[in-house]
Amino acid sequence: MSKPSIRSGQLIAPFGVGSLCEVDGQSFFVRGTGRWNRGRNLEDLELRALTSRLRAGVTLKRPVYSVAVSRFPRWHFCPACRTMVFWDAQRDQVAQPSDPIPKPTCGDPKCRRQRLVPMRFVATCDGGHLDEIDWYFWAHRRSQRAQSGSCDRRTAQLSFLVTGQSGGDFSSMEISCNCGARSSLEGISEGPLPQRCTGRQPNEAPMGCVDPSDPQGRAYSLHMEPRGSSALHYASIISALDISVDPTQSDAIAALKADPTFRSLLGVAINLGRADNAIFGGQITALGEAVGVSAELAWQAFDAEVSRQQSNDSGGLGAEDIRQSDILGDEFPVLADDTGITSRTLVTRPSRPGARYRLGTLLEKVVQVERLREVRAFRGFQRRKPTDENPMISPSLGQPAPIWLPAIEVIGEGIFVEFSRTALGAWLDDNREAIAAFTAPQLQSAETLGLPGRFGFEANPVFVMVHTFAHLLINQLSFDCGYSSTSLRERIYCGPANDLYAGVLIYTADSDSEGSMGGLVELGSAGRFAEVAYRAVSRSEWCSGDPVCRELEAQGIDGLNRAACHACSLVAETSCTFSNVLLDRVLISGNGQLNGRNVREPIGYFRPMLEP
Repeated sequence: MSKPSIRSGQLIAPFGVGSLCEVDGQSFFVRGTGRWNRGRNLEDLELRALTSRLRAGVTLKRPVYSVAVSRFPRWHFCPACRTMVFWDAQRDQVAQPSDPIPKPTCGDPKCRRQRLVPMRFVATCDGGHLDEIDWYFWAHRRSQRAQSGSCDRRTAQLSFLVTGQSGGDFSSMEISCNCGARSSLEGISEGPLPQRCTGRQPNEAPMGCVDPSDPQGRAYSLHMEPRGSSALHYASIISALDISVDPTQSDAIAALKADPTFRSLLGVAINLGRADNAIFGGQITALGEAVGVSAELAWQAFDAEVSRQQSNDSGGLGAEDIRQSDILGDEFPVLADDTGITSRTLVTRPSRPGARYRLGTLLEKVVQVERLREVRAFRGFQRRKPTDENPMISPSLGQPAPIWLPAIEVIGEGIFVEFSRTALGAWLDDNREAIAAFTAPQLQSAETLGLPGRFGFEANPVFVMVHTFAHLLINQLSFDCGYSSTSLRERIYCGPANDLYAGVLIYTADSDSEGSMGGLVELGSAGRFAEVAYRAVSRSEWCSGDPVCRELEAQGIDGLNRAACHACSLVAETSCTFSNVLLDRVLISGNGQLNGRNVREPIGYFRPMLEP
């Protein structure tokens, strides 16, 4: 019999180490990398943008055949008789010897081997641990021994009942015991469970758990979460495009690095602690021109060499220390190269957008990315609250520091759009007060939650506008090019206020054949992209949730969105790298008028496209 399987691209997100995945009605926990099969099962992945930043000895590996999983939760119930069964490892071994992962069935002859269903709820803590809910305790929590009699936990028979009353909420669900004790699930989601964390991950050795905010040094409290909840697993992923230069330019790059002036500037930058373009950019450009290297590639080589030297001096960075913003800063000038790039892993064809719909005044260029390679590495995860205060659990699940990280690679195509710096500056200057009023609360909340550092972006109004445009573009491209919206992915480039640049790459996110059909690149041609952009922008003017959607001051996760909902601006979780937050379509097509709440909207960046 075949084993349950998932696609290889899902092993980073949403089914990375520590997550729960449901396959064929069964629920499994993805175990730590120390439990994965080695040898031919693990294939090395190399991408200098990532590996050069890692601590010495840490590599990237792609699982080829399998990953280790264990059944979780172990508590199941029969949908026919409602009896609860703790399906332990021993039952797995004797149930169906010919099946590597047997399907749990009810032992009551009346149920005729009815498939058991995993319990819907599990227990987790802010420290990143995952455990079973103590259903025996829950059933007996309000009962008196005089009423229910004496009951032995080891022999008690529990049932998961649904009364059908109260609209199917928690008060209509209850856990009952054959001794007569019973308790509804009312209140199970309103606060901590009546049990403390034991520092466990399913089928892994205990790691210990201490709540640093507890004056007595006790463990974190456990909380109930539905096993399909996204709050159970917040993955930390670092990704990079393969922007290595064409082999024909390798000699020129080598000559540049060997130049005495280059080496001297390198030493100054290392002592300074950074590769500052304002200080070294002009000289590096001149040195590059002398050996036949473009300004963008010359600076990329200089910046990478500074990072490499600093990494060697400090012993390298841990995966959690790599900043996504640094990687994006390296990629932007390569994608925005005026002449285009032709290499084994990256092929770009830039063009001017033209005057149609006034797009030429808003965008600097549109680039057809005929081929790209991306590597995504899994750094760890958090549960319940992805904040700096809560610990990050490594892929080894708390065991000795991993010497390799799970990773996958994607070969695909895309469209890159570079925004006009002049137009961005003018838009901000002309609408500064209105833009600040519309974006300040969300940006401040994002800073408080530590999202810029975690996701790697600049928390400014330009980012919100570009991010919203990326979502509108994904939704429109899914109509026009034949790709499903879940197979497209965004990559946002946005500089700080003192170096304002912006761009967005929409590319295929799948590692299968759908990633390279060519339809996406075709829509990036000068003659067709203007129509795509116009339709995307015009759709942002109205939403079926208006006027509520447009006039809400905060909506979405933690109130981090304004005019953005599932009917207009949100996309699939696999497409958005920022958890669908910091979106506002008013910044795209706002008309500058007073809305229904008597608040003046800013004029959207793409508003000129809609005016006659």
